Amino acid sequence: MWFVKEPYHGVQCDMVCDLVEIYSERKVNRDEIIPITLIKTLQINRLERSVELDLTSFFQEEGVDVFSEVSLDALSDEDRDAVVHFFPTAQSVIVFGREVPVPVYRMPPKEKTREMVRIAEALDTTAIRLAALLKAEQVPARPVPLYLPVKMVNGRIQGVVRLKQVAAAGGLGSLGRNTVLLTPRFGPRLLLSGVVSGRRVQESRQVKSSAGRKEAPLCKGCGRCIRTCPAGALGPEGVDAFRCRDVSAWVPPILVPAAKWILGRSIVQKCMAPLAPWFARRATMPCSLCVTGCPNFSGDEGKGQASPPQSPH
Repeated sequence: MWFVKEPYHGVQCDMVCDLVEIYSERKVNRDEIIPITLIKTLQINRLERSVELDLTSFFQEEGVDVFSEVSLDALSDEDRDAVVHFFPTAQSVIVFGREVPVPVYRMPPKEKTREMVRIAEALDTTAIRLAALLKAEQVPARPVPLYLPVKMVNGRIQGVVRLKQVAAAGGLGSLGRNTVLLTPRFGPRLLLSGVVSGRRVQESRQVKSSAGRKEAPLCKGCGRCIRTCPAGALGPEGVDAFRCRDVSAWVPPILVPAAKWILGRSIVQKCMAPLAPWFARRATMPCSLCVTGCPNFSGDEGKGQASPPQSPH
């Protein structure tokens, strides 16, 4: 007969199954008292396995092309600190993405922008649903926001969680000089979203991807993206978003100091956040040359498709 060392409190699994698993795997002798911590460990492991299986089917149903669950230990100190600041109980980040098809880049600016916003907002909805799924499994989770808030670092805009760096750490691709994530399958044509989770990722499961294979960095440092940028927004320090034509069309140079002041104040950002989708849906992205000019533009998925024109619309 088996004995439990202390009372069983509110764990969402069948206790008899736990005891059978403990005995069948010879974790304890038949007459030994079983610590409650051993049962809880088994239950946590079972929960993680069930969520792992759910993630695969969940993302397939959501139309997500790639995903990876990344331990905080795999991130740089800067990114790990940013994730913990965003969600103090964080243990991992689930980052995922969808392709922007090659033909989208041949569309007129308004149609191209509308399609990209549609994909981005679909990913944002997926992140919200995933966070709700994890919370239902008693796993703390918080979706990474699509628009606001952002943060200013050395006068440049950054997301509160740098999803491109997280995706690179998770084996989905590598960063190019155009600051975009380059993937073997889709080149630079991947939009990302993510959920920060309180679920610890075991080392053997740090990289899980429906496209997933680790490869050598795709960016060869040719500098074509830097040379082709008509606004000179790309340089050794990365991208200056306020010089990018997609942003400067909305924020002319004379308003940049005011925009930086606004983005440097969290209270103002909270007030503006509900308006961000409205502005995004009415924006126009006139230039994508840092993406279309990349030698990796087509990726494996886009081979055989004609590249879009190299001049901005």
